[in-house]
Amino acid sequence: MSERQDPFVGKQLTERTFEVTDAMLADYYGGLALTPRGDGRVPTMLASDAENGFFGEIAFSNHIGHLWMRQGWECFGTLVQGETYAASGRIRDIYPHRDRSVVYYEVDVRDSDGTLTFRTHHHQSFLREAPADGKVSFRDPSRKPGARKFIIPDGERFGGLTRAITLQMCGEFFHGDANYHTDKQQSEALGFQDVVVGGRMTLAYTAHLLEDFFGETWWHSGRLDLKFTNPTWPNDTLTARGVDTGPENDSGRRGAFVWLEKEDGTVVLVAQASVAA
Repeated sequence: MSERQDPFVGKQLTERTFEVTDAMLADYYGGLALTPRGDGRVPTMLASDAENGFFGEIAFSNHIGHLWMRQGWECFGTLVQGETYAASGRIRDIYPHRDRSVVYYEVDVRDSDGTLTFRTHHHQSFLREAPADGKVSFRDPSRKPGARKFIIPDGERFGGLTRAITLQMCGEFFHGDANYHTDKQQSEALGFQDVVVGGRMTLAYTAHLLEDFFGETWWHSGRLDLKFTNPTWPNDTLTARGVDTGPENDSGRRGAFVWLEKEDGTVVLVAQASVAA
């Protein structure tokens, strides 16, 4: 048997398919404690299920402490309940960031006619060396430069969605699978102090806010550039907030700024978003 190959720039990922099922939607809404949309639209971030199966192809052999660092999205159309989609991808870059190596891979999600529906830009980080004691340490959020002092742009505020994240919600969102987002023992094996609330969950709250704010235009022209700044743990309470930043200079687009924060003010992500004006 050949040894597992570490990721490399230019690697083509195996094409996969996924179907938008009733069970998938139920887990999405139940795991986020959100009310299903009344208009029947499928949430845009349900497409994150499409890229979830690529981890084994983009990961370095050292999984201890691996974390999402950044995520980008481009929306070109809507998912349809009951339809099957194809996901294909490629590794665009591998670059250093402090004590980590970051794998940047891009995934295209296409419908049965081959039409591009979503393109995602995923930056997954891996520690270059496992900690001597096997425990992953995090900097004190209050000591990070700008952690509590990021600039909120001028504009009309929107959002205010608040949810207390429970372990049960994590389990439901990830379809009952046992992994470091749902099971403390598996999380501790990767060096974390507790279950790590999945980036796909906080990403979904961000998109939910933007879907409500931008409406129809988000599904067909939304763009998102999101940076994860601090981990989220079970029993954290998160609030999603946004600012309408208005027309972007010479781009023909309208922008928004979104962030998620804990009750103590710790920011877990910040995001720039836009739609066609």
